[in-house]
Amino acid sequence: MPQKKRQIPVIDLFAGPGGLGEGFSSLFRNSRRLFDIKLSIEKDENAHRTLELRSFYRQFNPDKVPKDYYSLLKSKSLKEREVLKDKLFTNYSDEAKIAEKEAWHAELGGDNFPNNKVDSRISQALNGSKEWVLIGGPPCQAYSLVGRSRVGGIDEQDHRVFLYQEYLRIIAKHHPSIFVMENVKGLLSAKIEDKKIFPKILEDLRRPSQIFPDLNSPDYQIYSLVKEEVKDGRDYLIKSEKYGVPQKRHRVILLGVRSDIVNKPKTLVPWKEFTSLESVIGKLPKVRSGLNRRFVRSEVLKSGKIRRVYEKVIDSNENWEETINSFKSEAFYKYSGLNGEFKLLKSPIDDMGAEYVKCPKSISKDHVLKDWYLDKRLDGVSNHQSRSHLIQDLKRYLFASSFALEYNSFPRMADYHNEVFNLLPDHKNVNSGKFTDRFRVQMPDIPATTITSHISKDGHYFIHYDPEQCRSLTVREAARVQTFPDNYLFMGSRTQQFHQVGNAVPPYLAKQIAEIVEQLLS
Repeated sequence: MPQKKRQIPVIDLFAGPGGLGEGFSSLFRNSRRLFDIKLSIEKDENAHRTLELRSFYRQFNPDKVPKDYYSLLKSKSLKEREVLKDKLFTNYSDEAKIAEKEAWHAELGGDNFPNNKVDSRISQALNGSKEWVLIGGPPCQAYSLVGRSRVGGIDEQDHRVFLYQEYLRIIAKHHPSIFVMENVKGLLSAKIEDKKIFPKILEDLRRPSQIFPDLNSPDYQIYSLVKEEVKDGRDYLIKSEKYGVPQKRHRVILLGVRSDIVNKPKTLVPWKEFTSLESVIGKLPKVRSGLNRRFVRSEVLKSGKIRRVYEKVIDSNENWEETINSFKSEAFYKYSGLNGEFKLLKSPIDDMGAEYVKCPKSISKDHVLKDWYLDKRLDGVSNHQSRSHLIQDLKRYLFASSFALEYNSFPRMADYHNEVFNLLPDHKNVNSGKFTDRFRVQMPDIPATTITSHISKDGHYFIHYDPEQCRSLTVREAARVQTFPDNYLFMGSRTQQFHQVGNAVPPYLAKQIAEIVEQLLS
């Protein structure tokens, strides 16, 4: 049955797949959640479906989650998953209705979702509560360093630049006790008309009534979660790897406290040691990469455009082994720095994984995050299927992971060119200097680099360190890096799953932030 009483209501804006919400809802006292996610708003259809399913999970105490939910986690295909989800929501219709009401598929700032409609849903969800928490991160692509480099800077006409004002308006209208707002590191340096916008955002958040004078908003104190005294914008930057997350994810996170709350928040406590990538993905089932197609040649068309010609490749275990073995020339191994013969494992790399793969011991029994990741009712992991790659890219992956194994560093683009063989991509900008780290191996003994939504397009920045698997990371491996528990299921196609994971806030970091918020309110 749904839990009847929870302490602190939470509204989650721009929720993505629910990383922030997961962290807050993971705090328990006397078998009850300290925070109750009352409403999650997300415009992406598949992220919304992930939110909805996770909301359903939260309607039960962890030890009372129905067996049908685990049958869904263990589904063997995307088609079967959809059938089992419908069955689950039918069999537990009361809990499903709560989940469907909580996870709202809506676009803040969109024409179909005017302010009065949004305000009505928030008021209904809060049901008169005066003490509550607002969390979320307005879309960050407009501020990201990568995005700005592509377009030559901030585009003032990009509506995403001012979506933080949707967040701000809800603060001004509904007066949360606390708010937590997350965004990319690039927000600190972003400029419009040569003026930095971060100081303006801070000032708006401190005094929402300056932007919305008719809403009678209280003022807010803005705190850093890592520095007691703030000297400049960089003091709001949280480096996730310092707090147990196996990923060098650096994000601006602001803690806003309503002016009538006199308590001062504590700061996050850094861990003594980093959590390495290998410690969280090294015991997951080994899976091989898939074979997609082979690049044949480039052709210059009459229009001057270049057309690349490919041929399909039959994907099978035998073809994969033959393809990988064909790369093992003496020159290749001499250049990559490896001595001796490279031996492929015959087992257990016999397939590309699946939507569910059995693996009862997928993390070390003494790992500090073992209880966070694992669920005793699961004997494996979901979302663990590798993607297919271009044959030439597989050769680059094998070279890069072999190089990294020998030199403890991934090769730069210049390393892919050699007199004996050439691994350079057929790309006009390959020698421009802009893609020196185009193929990045994730090193095993340190935290991974930032998992981004770009992982949904290709895996070049997220090459697995194990040459025997010769592939990019799976969704579950990326989710482990982001600290999503294994019983967190991502809906949609594999590409859509990757996109959700890349856009999320690490739940384990969010949990530590939630602890600070709870102490502040108590």
